[in-house]
Amino acid sequence: MKIKKEINLFAGMFTAEEIYRYGDIILLLGHIIYLALFRWLGVYQMVYYNYFSVTFYAVMYILLRCKKIGKTPFTYLVLAEIIVHACLGAYYIGWVAGFTQIMLCIIPIPFFITPNRKAIPYALSSLDVVMFIIMRIIMTSRVVPYSFSTHKVNIVYIYNTVCSFVIIIYVSSIYIFTNEHNKREAQAQNEKLQKLATIDPLTQLFNRRAMMDFIKMIENNCRRTGNGYSLCLGDIDDFKQVNDTYGHDVGDKVLRSVSDVIAENVPSEGYVCRWGGEEILFVVPNIDTEICEKIAKNICQKIHECTFEENSQKFNVSMTFGVYSVTSDENYDEGISKVDKLLYKGKSQGKNCVVSK
Repeated sequence: MKIKKEINLFAGMFTAEEIYRYGDIILLLGHIIYLALFRWLGVYQMVYYNYFSVTFYAVMYILLRCKKIGKTPFTYLVLAEIIVHACLGAYYIGWVAGFTQIMLCIIPIPFFITPNRKAIPYALSSLDVVMFIIMRIIMTSRVVPYSFSTHKVNIVYIYNTVCSFVIIIYVSSIYIFTNEHNKREAQAQNEKLQKLATIDPLTQLFNRRAMMDFIKMIENNCRRTGNGYSLCLGDIDDFKQVNDTYGHDVGDKVLRSVSDVIAENVPSEGYVCRWGGEEILFVVPNIDTEICEKIAKNICQKIHECTFEENSQKFNVSMTFGVYSVTSDENYDEGISKVDKLLYKGKSQGKNCVVSK
């Protein structure tokens, strides 16, 4: 678990652009060393080519930094440069120097870059393998232009092996990054879908479906402990008149403001939802009618104190609440039915009030 956590942390530290810029820097430094190595050996054809390579990776870094090139064309160009460099190195110094082993290390890279284009990764990797085989056939019977002592050849071979190792580590890092990035995207998408399934888009409160799940969970806990819970159902008074007078946009604004007031004043252990239309329901576990009634009265007062303005006309709204405490031996359906009756009892008594059992 600790290793997985560290890998996730590593993947989260870098963006895709940074991963490719770091890869470009590694390749730039690698070719600077190649340039020095070939100058020391006196293989001037490879010296000239590595002047080009160093310039190439410097330009690629600038383009990546300025976001003038995408990761796919960048990778295609890099793969081409690596293959050409490996082939030329083997052509001038020989197969035993280890240049072509680098060609095998880059085979997986196209699969990370173009995963949705099924034919392209196979085509690119196959081309790489074909070039490897062609070079092997050519070098079997060819006498190389430059012959060096075993000591010098071993130095070149060791450096090529180190480069191969670095490429493998980098490719593995791309896999880790890609895998974690996909997981994060999937998680974000799931969270978005979950939010759409549980959150009312207008008020940002829980929707009725989510609230039913919370009420069932609270009911089960209360039955286990023997405690009760309180339901409070509120309805904005004369809300249709607000919509008819000021328009539905203003009505939505009123509903959002009222929802914010309720959400801010319900205890943290409670749940608030848009029950339907202009009705807001909240449930708080382990409190009795008296405490819930105080909460509702406080909310009722704060809502009535809110002032709204439209076309220089100021107005206030009020809200009526029904409060009912459900005991551990009652069913939530009974509680919802009773709190609904108490709400409409308050409506018939003049509105802008809190009615409890």
